[in-house]
Amino acid sequence: MARPAATLQQSVRLVPFETGLPSGLGIQASLSWSSSGWLDLSFTVLAEDGLAELVLPQGLLDGEQCHGMRRDGLWQTTCFEAFLGLPGERRYWEINLAANGDWAVYRFSDYRTGQAEQSLSMPPTIHLQRRHHQLRLEARLNLNPWWPANLCPDMALTAVLDRGDTGLSHWAIRHPSDHADFHQRQGFLAN
Repeated sequence: MARPAATLQQSVRLVPFETGLPSGLGIQASLSWSSSGWLDLSFTVLAEDGLAELVLPQGLLDGEQCHGMRRDGLWQTTCFEAFLGLPGERRYWEINLAANGDWAVYRFSDYRTGQAEQSLSMPPTIHLQRRHHQLRLEARLNLNPWWPANLCPDMALTAVLDRGDTGLSHWAIRHPSDHADFHQRQGFLAN
């Protein structure tokens, strides 16, 4: 049974599905949800050898990404994601965020079924900060009016890192099957 909550805060270290990645590569992710309808997300990529091989959009500047647009297919390259599920139900939402401020939000009626764009009352606010060994993306989304008031979500934080010729790596809290699949509810944290 779903229970009402005022806030949810979760901070996790994501683990890659693929093996053989550089030992100094890692992702920390955090989520803060409030019953007032706001969702704050933060993803920090740490790379001991630097970020040079990470594929990112051209022309990035640090700070607020003011020119981002809704865009499909963000998961095909470096992308930061959150999945929100209704407790006790099969419906869930997928949030995709790119370093240049592009974004997408989809709703699903069941596992990979009934995908539709979720309209937002306003676009997400996305901030980017880069250093030689670190990239940090922070985002804020207003979930009103489509997320039920006072209902704490089941959630998953995930990321795709595009390392060019080396390929994509898929990062999540956990990988419950023999292939990378962020949509599996067994990979969500239940609240």
